[in-house]
Amino acid sequence: MEDFLSVLKLQLMDRLEPKELDEQLALYENYINEQLEEGQTMEQVLARLGDPAKVADMIVEHEEGIVKRHEVLERPEKETPLLQRDMTEEEVNAQIKNPPPGMGVHAEFTEDEGWDVRVGKFKLNGWYGTLIIVGVVLVIFIVISQLMNR
Repeated sequence: MEDFLSVLKLQLMDRLEPKELDEQLALYENYINEQLEEGQTMEQVLARLGDPAKVADMIVEHEEGIVKRHEVLERPEKETPLLQRDMTEEEVNAQIKNPPPGMGVHAEFTEDEGWDVRVGKFKLNGWYGTLIIVGVVLVIFIVISQLMNR
């Protein structure tokens, strides 16, 4: 057991913070002792654990993954001008690049009604816009299923 823990410590010394190193060594020492108490032999436990250098690599990979996930969670979100809550209606609409009237997709924001999204004359976030979108999706689904059945 001491040989395994010594090699593990040597492999982890420059790769983990001292607190993490101590935690990992204690974890493996407790695991080995628990397995011995359950009737396993030292050879069986060490065979199950494998090469301490490989165990150290797995520990470091795991710790790096935790740090990366933590960094992603802690990273502050970058606000875009459209998402800033203190912007006025005019400032929001000034940020939107709409094509000429009657062509393409138009979006407009009003504080009273929220977003108004239109394709030509059709309001997409109205009930008939939703119906049109559902209809287009159904037509695409039917066409794909017909092509698949051939």
